[in-house]
Order: sequence, then structure tokens, then C-alpha cells
Amino acid sequence: MTSKIRPELIQFTAKPWWYDMRGKAMLLMGVVIALFSLIAPDVSMLGGNVSWIPVISLFVLLVGVLRCIDGVVSDSEQGLLFNLQGGILDIVVGFLVVLSPTSEVNYLNLLIVGYLITQGIYRNVLLSVAKVPNPLPSRITGLISIILGLMIWIDWPASLWFISFSMSVDISFRGWAMIVMASKLKQETVTHSG
Repeated sequence: MTSKIRPELIQFTAKPWWYDMRGKAMLLMGVVIALFSLIAPDVSMLGGNVSWIPVISLFVLLVGVLRCIDGVVSDSEQGLLFNLQGGILDIVVGFLVVLSPTSEVNYLNLLIVGYLITQGIYRNVLLSVAKVPNPLPSRITGLISIILGLMIWIDWPASLWFISFSMSVDISFRGWAMIVMASKLKQETVTHSG
């Protein structure tokens, strides 16, 4: 498979259908949870008024595990680092948020602010050195993460539903960027095989 793809794309060793499927699942789940965060913002889960935060946190955790697996099976060091670093951040934040002992907005604010801003900066800095097919969607996704992180940091609006909404929007846009990348990988495979 890798012989049909340009050498700089070898870090993406999974088949394009895998990225497409994951991207669609991330986009769908992110949109659904974002809508639930808007429609039913005061839902109680796990014995507290935590909005949809436990659900989106579990999904962030799952995304992190899948990214780490992608990194481990990658054929290149760049692919390993690209996926493993982001995946570990997703796993750590997913666990910390799911297991957070309180439903206070202030407790989660700095954790989610740090997560969103770090993910946004990481994506944009990484795109300066990594050869990613069609990097514009990933850059846009990184900027959206930074903007959402800054909005939570300045407490606008200060609520748990907005934290859940922001994490959901981040997952949705990451899914969209993954779908675009899968499409580009499919084009590269067809171009080099034909």
C-alpha cells in the first residue's frame, strides 16, 4: 500500500477508509453531543449536574486510544509522534474529566482551557513540520480549538454546558479534518495507481 502513496504521506499507514470512518463517527458524535448540550444543558449524570461532560470525555478518551494505536502501527517516526503525542493528551484529559470529583465550573475550566489551547497550538505547529495532506482543515480546526479555549478562559459563558459544547465542537471539527484527509489519501492512491 505505501508504494502507491507519496513518501511524505507514509506516516498515515491506516487505509483511507479507516480515517474516513473515524472522521464520520467523530463528526456525528460531536454534533449530537453539541446539540444535546444546547437542548438539554442541565442534565444530571453521575450524581451531579455535569451536563454532557462525562459523555464527551469518554469519547475524547476513545479518540485518544485510537490515535495511540495509529501511532504504534505507523511505519515512520513522524507518524508515531504525530499520533502518539496527541493521543496521550486526549487519554489523560479524558480520564481526568471523567473522574473529576466535582461538578464545579472552575475546577474544569483550566483543565479544558489547557486541553483546547494545547491541542490547537499542537495542530498548527505540527503542520509546520509534518507533511499532512491538505493541511487547511487541520489549521482551521486548531484555530477553533484555541478560540473555544480562550472563550472558556475568559468565562464567556461560564457554565458546564459550554465546556461540553466546546469539547463536542472540537471533536466535530477534528472529525471533519480527518474526513478531508481521508479523501486526499484516496485521491493520492488513485493518482499513483493509475
